[in-house]
Amino acid sequence: MEVDITEKVQRVLKFGPIAILVLAVLCAGGVWMYQHSQKGLTVYDANVASTMVSVKAKANGTITELVVQDGDHVAAGDVIAHVKADVTDEQIAQLEQNAELARQNLAQVQKGQTITVPSAAPAPSSASSGNSQAVANARARLNRMNELYEMGAVSAVQRDQAAADLAAAEASSAPAPSYSAAPARTITQAPNPEAVKQAELAVKQAEAALENAKQDAQTTDIVAPVDGTVYFDGDATEGATVKAGQALASIGDDADIWVEAKLSPAQKDSIRLGQFVSYTIDGKKYEGTVTDIKDPSEAEETEKAATEGSDDSDGDDRLTVKISLPKDEAAALRPGMEAVVKFVLAK
Repeated sequence: MEVDITEKVQRVLKFGPIAILVLAVLCAGGVWMYQHSQKGLTVYDANVASTMVSVKAKANGTITELVVQDGDHVAAGDVIAHVKADVTDEQIAQLEQNAELARQNLAQVQKGQTITVPSAAPAPSSASSGNSQAVANARARLNRMNELYEMGAVSAVQRDQAAADLAAAEASSAPAPSYSAAPARTITQAPNPEAVKQAELAVKQAEAALENAKQDAQTTDIVAPVDGTVYFDGDATEGATVKAGQALASIGDDADIWVEAKLSPAQKDSIRLGQFVSYTIDGKKYEGTVTDIKDPSEAEETEKAATEGSDDSDGDDRLTVKISLPKDEAAALRPGMEAVVKFVLAK
């Protein structure tokens, strides 16, 4: 059995476009009503901001080349400048000598103290009694020098000279014996632990200074610690002298970039964390959320005790609103780029 649907099709063709048009008008009206139920706020002086990472010189020297230009984008590890360190061959030679002397001193201290003790002299006669005081003084001085040597205050040469002085004093005070004198004795004392410790420390310091100087003697590559945009310091020019630890540039970290807008304190209650925001940068539209709101009045209240009586305020009491950027778009944006931000505020 065949059914004639011609009439139904004709009705659909006749009234279908009208129904679609009515539906479109209703949707447009709904959008219009929603938009007019909200109050918009546009901030025209917003900008892209980021965490700034400082880049510092490793050694005293001279900038020989700026590999990139101010405002260039770099990746972590890229060389941004070359610095020739101020270390001469003579300085390195002197440090090498200092390290060698420190090692020799350590070896000597570790062997212990070796002294020569003269043989006992025959009893002095009345003719030599006048020199007994000189002998006593020389012996006392030798004892003192032994103590100072153990503490590391005098050298082995000074200690041995005191021993020689004592031997000379004893020889001059004693009459020539009628028999052969007994040979002198050599005594080795155990090393002083404190003296060994100090000598080891001296070796480490001397070797570290030498190693640092050798590294500094080479042309030093200044590299970017993070991905981002380079902003050179005003003094960072080719031929300029720099000091170790001096900041040469700052890099806007791509991994921590956002849009920053300023709002008046009266609008604080209309903004909330997590609120969706639309903004335009360089003609391209983006969307993000409010991730942070900083109120200067709250910071001042927290530090009121420390700042009371001073007038360090910059006079800007506006709220600082931090807005997220899409991660896949961050690489195309640079700190300092202007943005127009649109907030939708509930009535």
